[in-house]
Amino acid sequence: MPTLDVRLLGPLEVRIDGVEAAIPRGKTATILAILLDDANAVVPLEHLIHAVYGYDRPQDPETQIQNAVGVLRLRLGAARDRIETVGRRANRFRIDTAELDLLRCKEQENLARNLRAEGRPAEAADALRAALAEWRGPALADLSGTAVEAIRRRLDEHRPTLLERRLDLDLELGRAADVVDELRQIVAADGKRQRFTALLMRALHASGRTSEALEAFAALKLLLQEQLGIDPDRDLVDLNAAILRDEPAGTPARIEAPRLVPATLPRAITRFTGRDDEIRALDDALDAADGEAGLAVVAGMGGVGKTALAVRWAHRVAHRFPDGPLYFNLRGFDPLSDGADPAAVLAEALAALGVPAQQLPTGLSERVGLYRTVLARRRVLVVLDNARDAAQVLPLLPVAPGSFTLVTSRDRLTGLAAGEGADAVPLGVMSEADAWALLVRRIGLARAVAEEEPVRRIVAACGRLPLALTLIGAWAAQHPGFSIASLADRLDQTTNVFKVLAAAVPGSDPRSVFACSYQALDSRAAQAFRLFGLHPGPELTPAAMASLMGGPRADAEAALNELAGVHLIEQPRPGRYTMHDLLRAYAKERLAEEVAPERRTAAERRLVAHYLHSARAADRLLLLSGDDTLPDPAPDGVLPEPVAGPREALAWFDAEYPVLLGLVLSPSAATDADVQGLARRLAEYMVMRALAADLDAAQTA
Repeated sequence: MPTLDVRLLGPLEVRIDGVEAAIPRGKTATILAILLDDANAVVPLEHLIHAVYGYDRPQDPETQIQNAVGVLRLRLGAARDRIETVGRRANRFRIDTAELDLLRCKEQENLARNLRAEGRPAEAADALRAALAEWRGPALADLSGTAVEAIRRRLDEHRPTLLERRLDLDLELGRAADVVDELRQIVAADGKRQRFTALLMRALHASGRTSEALEAFAALKLLLQEQLGIDPDRDLVDLNAAILRDEPAGTPARIEAPRLVPATLPRAITRFTGRDDEIRALDDALDAADGEAGLAVVAGMGGVGKTALAVRWAHRVAHRFPDGPLYFNLRGFDPLSDGADPAAVLAEALAALGVPAQQLPTGLSERVGLYRTVLARRRVLVVLDNARDAAQVLPLLPVAPGSFTLVTSRDRLTGLAAGEGADAVPLGVMSEADAWALLVRRIGLARAVAEEEPVRRIVAACGRLPLALTLIGAWAAQHPGFSIASLADRLDQTTNVFKVLAAAVPGSDPRSVFACSYQALDSRAAQAFRLFGLHPGPELTPAAMASLMGGPRADAEAALNELAGVHLIEQPRPGRYTMHDLLRAYAKERLAEEVAPERRTAAERRLVAHYLHSARAADRLLLLSGDDTLPDPAPDGVLPEPVAGPREALAWFDAEYPVLLGLVLSPSAATDADVQGLARRLAEYMVMRALAADLDAAQTA
């Protein structure tokens, strides 16, 4: 068998029996890089297609990729058999650890970790030197393209972590004087990496150069304040204080300051059923990360239970992340918006991590840098729910060792698998046994056993879709006098096709399940359900619903409570309600078919007036625009949000910001005067919250 010497950690090089192979740049080299980045693992053809072409695919992309793989095999000559075809739509590159620099680097890193655990720091430092020696420059330095850049970024961001570990061991071994010059060069090249400044300060202090150590801290503090508007980490401040006290250098005792540990996971579903295989797959992905920054993607159709699985698993493993779990709903498939903006999500994340609003950078790249800096010494679990695409996810990925990110999406996000090494966990409809168990847990075992055949018909009619089963189960549980057989008959007789879902689950019509719940509502709750389809989302309050309905708050609250009781909406936190995308689509359908256009327009105008008058009241309390005059009374049928003081006013702006921005950018039935009034109040809030990009969009809308 021919011997290979393949290198990714620098310009791409492939040598076969000592002779360099001429690998064409472009898609052929990109495919090779992807296969080698996931060496010895099966890479689906779809992953290669997405990595090479993205969404701009040529005609018959499968053939194009297969032809490129054929060219690659030809250029590998005697080593062509190293590229294996797995099944009909996947490939694998077989290569030994000694033949690939990336695998050699990982092997030495694992060896260093084990040696350090065994109390052999000198040998661990040598192993890390060997790992770092594999780098010849930026990874894949001579290649370009989105997929290659993602691989390069991930690999190159790991190198400083290895370097930090090695230098830390050198200081522990008393080699401070030997590493001062090296650390000065590192800090000069990238002064914002606080851990390297800390290492430099320790090395200087241990070498008797205390004044220079203090100067290094002062230089970093000035740099961070001027470029990022933040202060050094508390660990670095404590180190500076210890040096001022002339405490011994080496490995200083850390004075751990209390820091905010986020805990933003939603409540786990108490009646969670099944999904054992997927939970094991996520456990395996976490274990395989082996202390690195892990990433997994749960992908499946809407209503299949991705969020329930993600939240359940996150609660299950949260104890392994001492710095807390972070959860964000990216709203990637919200029919009324483009989803959550990564910059806004980062602002929310940094706030949860304790970063004051006044220290928040304005640009996306600066926020990404601050986010990764804050998480550099933390082990966190990040759950990114309902992601639209890889571009929405990438800025939110922590890179610190020991962190783990779980993403859910209706899209397979193959770009994350190809470019970031994400583990894919596909989620389909439930098995018949699990679907049966889910429904039984809702309606009770005795009732299910008494009408076993109708229960199975309901499971079939729901297409084993968890969302549909949960809705029909909640309806049945609230109607114990209604026979299961009659319910099954009603489902059988409802033949309307919910096209998107019917294509995904042949033979079923989950919309008929929605119809069952909808038709059982009283007139007030049914009106609220339809009007929910007008709301731009993601969350709605009782006052907003009262304005949509044009009635009193008590009626709106009663309607929302009824909808929540049959799982047509959810209440993620007190006083705020949200609706699943599929149910929202059904609500819009019912609205279009059952409500006259002039009544829809009137409801939209009342909703805009609700937000305009609420924004005026909140603005007046905060004095954002300097206008402290009393606002005009709200029109009949419009109920502004009751905001009592400045703190509540700011919380209202924070919570309603996505809705307000959506109304300004897509005014619909709003008048120009209403849009201008809303935009004025929103602009002042944007300035205060440093939302420059959104402000530009609002001003040009």
